Amino acid sequence: MTPEIRGLLERIYLSGTTYFDADGRYLHKVPATFSAQDLRDLDAAGLPPNALSAMGHDEAVTRLRELAARIDLRQAGGAFVASLTSADLSWQSVLPAACLGLAMPAHAFEPMSEKNPTCRVCFHDARMPLDLTQRALYRSIQGTGWGNYGPVEAVAALEFALAAASWPQPGEYDAWTWHSLLELLGQLPPGTRYSAARKALKDAKLLSANTVYRCESTLEALSFISVIEHAEHPGLLTGWTRAVERDQRPNVRVEVPAPLAWWSADDGINTAAVERLFGGIGKPAVKPAAPVAAKVKRAAAPRVAGRSLPGPVAAGDVYAVRLREDLWTAIYCHAVADDGGPERGLIEYLDLLTPEPATPEQLQGAGYRDRRNGKRWQAWCTGLAKTTGVRRVAQGVAAPAHAQKADDEVRLRAGASGLRSGADLHFDLSR
Repeated sequence: MTPEIRGLLERIYLSGTTYFDADGRYLHKVPATFSAQDLRDLDAAGLPPNALSAMGHDEAVTRLRELAARIDLRQAGGAFVASLTSADLSWQSVLPAACLGLAMPAHAFEPMSEKNPTCRVCFHDARMPLDLTQRALYRSIQGTGWGNYGPVEAVAALEFALAAASWPQPGEYDAWTWHSLLELLGQLPPGTRYSAARKALKDAKLLSANTVYRCESTLEALSFISVIEHAEHPGLLTGWTRAVERDQRPNVRVEVPAPLAWWSADDGINTAAVERLFGGIGKPAVKPAAPVAAKVKRAAAPRVAGRSLPGPVAAGDVYAVRLREDLWTAIYCHAVADDGGPERGLIEYLDLLTPEPATPEQLQGAGYRDRRNGKRWQAWCTGLAKTTGVRRVAQGVAAPAHAQKADDEVRLRAGASGLRSGADLHFDLSR
């Protein structure tokens, strides 16, 4: 995935603008600011927006087993190691997907229950088709641990790998990082569980994307491929376990699936799995210099002209609030709190949706926008003067009239950063 393509996809999938269409499908809104060329570029990359998989259970299982049989595990292990620092994070997913396909037996669909049509053997979900483009983006951003994903996701990962012109090979710094990771896990204090191991990995700053989720997904992947596992809850290189077994947890506070949910430092590292998958990757005698990361310029949302009007928050202010890159609403400030606390304005949504921040002319005659349940809503809001995507567009505006009296007792406190998500309770944003 090129930086340009990833930037376009992030503008669609990380904006938070989702909706259900007339057929009940869960989709992501494509901003109106996308050009026809942007969409052609995504199609040419095989990553069109809202690419919902139509693959049924039996087809997915059969296809996964066929694809996994074509994967060289040592080659996939090399790509896994390269993904730690130098290669795109999506290459982390290939080895776990192959292990899933090699271990998974042919089987009939068995629902978890009458109300949960997820296969208890393989996690195939008959209710919600995967958006293959969204999953490709998330593999590139986060890698994947493969804990609760079913065969469709694994098929997509392996098809991506097999279609690639070449696979990444681990460089010396990748190899050093890999062995440092193994040493870190091998030296954890007795009894250490996944959350403490995750923190230790993040503190070590070994991975190229050093986020909590990335550290967790890496540990999940290692447990999935049997590098770290529990004797009673093995990874898939050791032996097949059904989805319903991988979904078990020691207690309700444990969020990760088996085997990682059950593993502790007392279980150590499965050196046989390491040798089988990564045996050709030696540790450099000295720590190599870290590769210099190239500065990547991704496709960004178009900049909107203009600036927020200066000055402290005041009654009569109107602020434009960005809902997505092609849609803005506005809020009216009735009053400012004078209790000595943080600067707060008493705000209310205006009945206005515009492709750019509203102009004073557009504000003329605009009334309030109540919640979809018909009730009036106001809130004491902090951060109006310093929140990205919120800008003052008018001052000294007379308050519009409202048929309902404001209820002082139900006024909430809110931050300006939540105004975008809160707008969904007032407007239908699917159009």
